[in-house]
Amino acid sequence: KWKRIVASVKASSKGGDPGQWSARKAQLATQKYKASGGGYKGPKKADNSLSKWTSEDWGTKSGKPSTQGPKATGERYLPKRAREALSPAEYAATTRAKREGTKSGKQFVAQPSKIREKTARYR
Repeated sequence: KWKRIVASVKASSKGGDPGQWSARKAQLATQKYKASGGGYKGPKKADNSLSKWTSEDWGTKSGKPSTQGPKATGERYLPKRAREALSPAEYAATTRAKREGTKSGKQFVAQPSKIREKTARYR
């Protein structure tokens, strides 16, 4: 059941490009699994990233979509507190790295090391 749901969510364009996996697609798969009567065994771990991601305000500095649709900016997608912690020059540098990686076909693109260190506490 779970594997079928994951395959259908991964193939869809909702929450990211078809065939690619994302945190949003993980949320969608979990919702569909629960709605279909699926449940989970055992206690929930305190460091459950999916719960944390759901409560964070993820987005771009411009407020526009990063990768989908005609108005996509290619900007780095970060939690609000991480976006606010970066200077305009730092945000431009991490966005530049994201755009270059995306252009070369990468779904996941690492941030420049100094920016990664600065934003780590917000992820």
